[in-house]
Amino acid sequence: MLKSMTAYGRAAVISSLGRFIVEIHSVNRKHLEINTFLPRELLRFDADIKKWIAAEVGRGQVNVKVSVSFDRASPLSVIPNKFLAKQIKSAWEEISTELGFSLDQLSCLDLLSKEPGLFVYDEDLKDEELYRKALNDTVSQALQQLTSMKMAEGNALYLDISSHFFKLTSLIREVAVKAPGATARYRQRLIERLEEVLKAPLENEERILREVCIYAERIDISEELTRFESHLQQANALLQSTEQAVGKTLEFLVQELNREINTIGSKSSDLDVSRSVIEIKSELEKIREQIQNIE
Repeated sequence: MLKSMTAYGRAAVISSLGRFIVEIHSVNRKHLEINTFLPRELLRFDADIKKWIAAEVGRGQVNVKVSVSFDRASPLSVIPNKFLAKQIKSAWEEISTELGFSLDQLSCLDLLSKEPGLFVYDEDLKDEELYRKALNDTVSQALQQLTSMKMAEGNALYLDISSHFFKLTSLIREVAVKAPGATARYRQRLIERLEEVLKAPLENEERILREVCIYAERIDISEELTRFESHLQQANALLQSTEQAVGKTLEFLVQELNREINTIGSKSSDLDVSRSVIEIKSELEKIREQIQNIE
């Protein structure tokens, strides 16, 4: 079953530590890219969260936002850098005196609040495994929602892409039927053209046959047709498979289908075949756009 790369999942879990909320949003990307947005208290679990996500998601850009409200004491200790605060206050007082400004307490606090390094944050995760378990439970539930949406979107993509592949099968068979007639039509045009130039019926059939054989060899597309149909069969088999991530393989097959139909188009000068080639290219472009959404 196909899975879309565009989806959203959210979960909230209440544990003995507090309330954990995880939001996961994924969009199209050629490879897997995981971005996490964690509160300072949980930064040490960044690698764990990325590992859990990577085990379930094949590719795409995945943004993970974690927020938490602690019922017990926060696992983060905030230590004021008192000596630095005193130095900064003294420096501002010196500047205000030098410039003739008055520096009241509120102004001083406002200036201090903008200075980095006034507070030192120290982690105190005595029950690290409890935090990891609460996070894992929340991420797992959010991933379940994400996967459910991926599958629903993937089913819609499957129906659309399958219809285009079905049409491709019909079109390439039309090309296979039309192509052999191109040689006969070329032979007839050649005879008519030569008779028009020579103003007399042609008797040198051997010369005409030689010319027609050269032309037939040049426009022969039997190998391209065989490869095209083989790629189509592989693509249809992938659509029906139970593999979780088939987007990259489908992209490759569509690229190969484009290569074969371009060769067919360049070899054939038959108007009917050229029309079918244009239709096939149009269908392949529609498929290519949709496959970019598949994981």
